[in-house]
Amino acid sequence: MPNVVFKFRRPSGSRRQEPSAAMIEALRRLCEAAEMPSLIAQTQNSGRSVEIEVFQSRNCQPILIHFKGETA
Repeated sequence: MPNVVFKFRRPSGSRRQEPSAAMIEALRRLCEAAEMPSLIAQTQNSGRSVEIEVFQSRNCQPILIHFKGETA
């Protein structure tokens, strides 16, 4: 998916665990939602990418998903 970056954030000191294939697939599908093309277009026009940050708890459970534009 062009111009979309996924970042997983976890508290310092917590164990590093890669996200499951199901989580990555769910985020990809989220990017296909009807609300996303305008955000992607806005960021592309400004030379940026859409960054999707997934903040996780210490036990790697997702607690917040944040969308923002990042410098490409």
